[in-house]
Amino acid sequence: MAAHPNIGVSVEEYIARFIDHSEKPACEYVDGLLIPKPMAGDDHSAVQSNLVFYLRSRYNKTLKVRPELHAKVKQTRFRIPDVMAVDRQQPFEGRYPGPGNPPFLCIEIKSPDDALAHLWDKCREYHSWGVPYCWVIDPQSRRLWEYFPGDAAPRPCSDRISAGSIEILADEVFEDL
Repeated sequence: MAAHPNIGVSVEEYIARFIDHSEKPACEYVDGLLIPKPMAGDDHSAVQSNLVFYLRSRYNKTLKVRPELHAKVKQTRFRIPDVMAVDRQQPFEGRYPGPGNPPFLCIEIKSPDDALAHLWDKCREYHSWGVPYCWVIDPQSRRLWEYFPGDAAPRPCSDRISAGSIEILADEVFEDL
């Protein structure tokens, strides 16, 4: 059965279908509803690849970098950040991070069908889970934002994006676009 955003399912069914058996299209789970992830295009894929490459090549000793990993942000909510970085000093147990063990950084890359307001909402949800750093990246407009807990609004970035001591140049983020 194909996923549909209006079909209610249990947490157990979500885990069985989308985590254990990787049913497609990938869906997030929000309070019983399946929310399909927007289909990514070439620009989205290039940015995601660049982020994984640069984060892994520079920060592999301190961070575990994972693209498209399910995250249980609350008992009834699973999100799938485009990229997540986990502090190696605070690893998660099991197949995905859950309540009580948030990652260091969650990154959302805007797809053409995404609304920025929706991505900001996801960042606020990550912050309430305990994630200290969130990035939002728009490949089409080549814009970057950092979003930290307590910020009134996301911070636009021009030449680089950072999370604590972690930093990537905008030219590296948008390489090969």
